[in-house]
Amino acid sequence: MENTQLSVWEQLTQFDNALEVIFDAVPQPIIVKDEHSRFRFLNRAACALLGRARSDLIGRTDHDILPAAEADRIRAMDQQILETGEEFSLDEEITAADGTVKSVVTQKRRVELASGGLKERLLVATILDVTACRRAEAELRASEERYRSLIELHPQVPWTANRSGEILEVGPRWKEITGFEVSDVLGTKRAKAVHADDLETVERLWSRSLSTGDPLDVEFRLATAGGGHRWFRSRAAARTAEDDAIVRWFGILEDVDDRRRALESVKESEARFRAIADDAPVMIWVTDESGAATYHSRLWLETTGQTAERSQGLGWADAVHPDNRQEVEAGFDAAMRDRKPVRVEYRLRRADGSWAWVIDLGQPRFSTDGRFLGYVGIALDITDRRKAEQERLLAQKQIHHMARHDALTGLPNWQSLREEFERISDNIVPDTKIAIVCLDLEGFKAVNNAYGRASGDLLLRRVADRLRSCVKQSDILCRLGGDDFVVLRTGIKSNDEARNLAQQLIDVVEVPYELAGSHVDLGVIVGLAAAPKGDQSIDELIQAANIALDQAKAGGRGTYIEYEPGMDTHLQAKHEMKVLLRQALANNALEVHYQPLVNLHTGRLTTCEALVRWPQPGRGQISPAEFIPVAEEAGLIGPLGEWVLRRACTEAAKWPLDISVAVNLSPVQFDRRLAATVCDILKETGLNASRLELEITESVLLDECDRNFQILKEIRQLGVKVAVDDFGTGYSSLSYLRSFRFDKIKIDRSFVSDLPAGKESLAILRAVAGIGRTLGITTTVEGVEAPDQLEIIKAEGFDEAQGYLFSRPLPAAQLLELMQSWRDKCSP
Repeated sequence: MENTQLSVWEQLTQFDNALEVIFDAVPQPIIVKDEHSRFRFLNRAACALLGRARSDLIGRTDHDILPAAEADRIRAMDQQILETGEEFSLDEEITAADGTVKSVVTQKRRVELASGGLKERLLVATILDVTACRRAEAELRASEERYRSLIELHPQVPWTANRSGEILEVGPRWKEITGFEVSDVLGTKRAKAVHADDLETVERLWSRSLSTGDPLDVEFRLATAGGGHRWFRSRAAARTAEDDAIVRWFGILEDVDDRRRALESVKESEARFRAIADDAPVMIWVTDESGAATYHSRLWLETTGQTAERSQGLGWADAVHPDNRQEVEAGFDAAMRDRKPVRVEYRLRRADGSWAWVIDLGQPRFSTDGRFLGYVGIALDITDRRKAEQERLLAQKQIHHMARHDALTGLPNWQSLREEFERISDNIVPDTKIAIVCLDLEGFKAVNNAYGRASGDLLLRRVADRLRSCVKQSDILCRLGGDDFVVLRTGIKSNDEARNLAQQLIDVVEVPYELAGSHVDLGVIVGLAAAPKGDQSIDELIQAANIALDQAKAGGRGTYIEYEPGMDTHLQAKHEMKVLLRQALANNALEVHYQPLVNLHTGRLTTCEALVRWPQPGRGQISPAEFIPVAEEAGLIGPLGEWVLRRACTEAAKWPLDISVAVNLSPVQFDRRLAATVCDILKETGLNASRLELEITESVLLDECDRNFQILKEIRQLGVKVAVDDFGTGYSSLSYLRSFRFDKIKIDRSFVSDLPAGKESLAILRAVAGIGRTLGITTTVEGVEAPDQLEIIKAEGFDEAQGYLFSRPLPAAQLLELMQSWRDKCSP
């Protein structure tokens, strides 16, 4: 009877505990409720979801654990299921006991139990956790959306085809691009969209890919919605099964119209370049980034006889002269490494086998993003110019030789003697002496008068030949002019060797000569001087030998005398002057005076020439004509010139800005440091370079004129003006006026002193004025001392004048007073 009082569910759970064990083993939550919505059973998974123990829930309702509204909603749903017997399924999100949100599917059904005549309706709810599934579905949907957006926005159009080549799918942009429906291209219906001229190529390549399985890559034109055609590139690859059978083709369609048109523009531009380059009067070449030649113009091919293929890569180097090839390749390799311009000169073999000199100039090419593209260059035929240059150099060498050798005998002259002595002086053996032997022919004038000048010249040549045979190879034999000869010997250990040399020369010269069928006797008188290395300069040695020669003349022919100290006090005086000058320079005892130059057109002072002065106690002013040669001999002209330049620039910086300063340069000052010295002094004194004039004599343009012209160009690049001083008294050639653009020509005072009477001087002045006007060079006249001289040079059109008529050279302080008074006089 007690069993009849228990519900059917209670009876089941009471007599069969295995039911509870089974339900707890189910991983999904299971909840059993009675008709009054009371919890009758919850398996372990349900208790975990709700976060409560089973004992806390049995007998309770949803109102005990949920908000009232939620509990009412669930109760109403449960009652409907119990009454109707309908099954119910609900997708919902719930918050588990641990706070996580889960996606679940809840299924509810009515269950009727009968036992011992009792019936009971129960509600069974099973809960399925589908959180992971829903998350995967959401990610799949998002991925599909992203893929769809990518396909719709991507400029390329994807497509697929089956193994037989029939189009299955085409991306959504197909219609936007071509104007055709997608259905118009599915299957094999593509002819309508493809340009008629490209259809055969497309079909052929597609058929080949279908038969071989090789990827498809083809460019063709497609119709566009606007009515024209654009270039597209279609690429496809096959997807295969495990047995390598083609399952499907996947491809993309890419718009390449802009690239194709750009390529066509490049080809058109290249064609224009080739047309221009082939008509150019120079040889044009182009390389790629590796340095390999990719193009040579028609003139290169015609000149070398190479074909376009033969000149490609490094083939062009086959036309380079073998002696130049290594240098040319090294030049190009170095330029390639640094990607800098290249400039080389070499010989190029012509088609007829002859050689042409070319100058090759190449410039690196870069793209807009800075990428190195290679070189483009020109090769210019300079054969004629090179030949002219060689002829000029040969002529210059001949002039150089003529300037340093006697034209009659071919022997070196005085200039050559000095240069050779400078060249060998450092190599003279220590503790040895230098000997100078001066010879003067006795009776030569009588022979010259008796037999004529031609015979006299022949006699001098024979004397020279005898002297050559007598001296050593290391000796220097010179003819100084007339019948004067000099022998320089180095490395002698005693004066006896010098005296023996003098006697040998006398003996060989005084052997009779046969001239015009007659025997001619010549005598010779010799003066010699010997000194240890470094004691005396070559000039002093020759001077000493000449002093000895003068004394030997008293002894007649066959006499030689050796110089001894005290023979001439003049040498001692000069030596004393060198010492005093060196001290004066060290003690800043020299002065610089300034003589103005006047502009003949405006009457204003334009420039002041700096003139060095040497006041010496007890002697007054020593003339520059005395101490400047001494300074040159003593090697002091460099420091002296630099001192004068620095002092003059320092004073000129204080003058009005429209007045410049002129400073004379000695030829001895011309060395590779001259331009740098001038630059340093300008920076040190703050004088603007345009206010400095450097005056040179014409002799600077004769000796090593190429080097000196280069130095003058360096000075001009500083902004300094360059003037030719004492014009007309030195170098007779005017060709240097074409080689270098001088700013000013200063006419020597000797052409003014005899004016107005001197007709020859006037003619020379007129010619020089004309040269200045023609070449655009300022012309200045020195030594103007009389008003009638001034009127003449004004009438001839000279630009400036200088002389005592305007002012003597003045110290710096008096010069400033003169400038002020002159400015007041010229003020309107």
